[in-house]
Amino acid sequence: MSNFKIASVVVTYNRLQLLQKVIEALRNQTHKLDAIIVVNNSSTDGTEEWLNQQNDLTVIKQENLGSSGGQYTGFKTAYDLGFDYIWAMDDDVFPDKDCLSILLSFVKPKNTLFPVRITSKGNPLLYETKKFNLTNPFKGIWKEIISENDIKNDYVLIDGPTFEGPFMSRDLIEKVGLPEKKFFIFADDTEYFLRASKFGYKNLLIPSAKLHRMIDIGDETDLGWKHFFMLRNIIAVDVLHASKPVRFIRPFGYLYRYLTYSKNFSQVITSIKAFIAGYFYKSDN
Repeated sequence: MSNFKIASVVVTYNRLQLLQKVIEALRNQTHKLDAIIVVNNSSTDGTEEWLNQQNDLTVIKQENLGSSGGQYTGFKTAYDLGFDYIWAMDDDVFPDKDCLSILLSFVKPKNTLFPVRITSKGNPLLYETKKFNLTNPFKGIWKEIISENDIKNDYVLIDGPTFEGPFMSRDLIEKVGLPEKKFFIFADDTEYFLRASKFGYKNLLIPSAKLHRMIDIGDETDLGWKHFFMLRNIIAVDVLHASKPVRFIRPFGYLYRYLTYSKNFSQVITSIKAFIAGYFYKSDN
């Protein structure tokens, strides 16, 4: 791998203290990165000022386009700069020192590699999807989730990884394109790697490579500001990638579920708007 250039891409928004931990961990990798690209979604917490003082970072400031818009810009920048491999991060995860070195030992054509995420309590986060259901409209999309037995293996083949730590080659971007930036947040990674699977790319979860989460995953039933994006995007995933019966039927099940989560009229309206936006979603890719 000595002849290859690797860039890490970090997307950030108003998490300066967490971002600093991420950057420190990337700087201290046993296999040195050739560049660290930070996409700043117009943070207002001092992030811009701190980034301006870092001489070893490539920094891009843009309007707040969410996680998906940040990954879109970061992937495009690394690709346009000619890097051979891209290692993507959110601003709330940091890798062990040997994480990149371990991932590199599994590099093969058409394999995208992912570290195992570790919770703030030190436990493996068993959220990755081994198998999606894209054919049965009367069952949910998550057919099988990884288990503790799975991560006892050298690697696990998964259908549904996240944008937290993927190590990918530039040819994936060349063939698959860029993330669905209109998603803003939630399911942009699901959509992207489902798209990649159509081009023959496989996702390998590597248990010996570890990535630590600094923020725990929230409760789906607690409808906050992500409400619209979570419902619209999961419906859009069906519209873009599932069988016709699933595309036409399952979104109504999602709508019903989110209506049961809704605690007031405003949330009901948001659920309906999200359903319509997802059901008639059109991709830019």
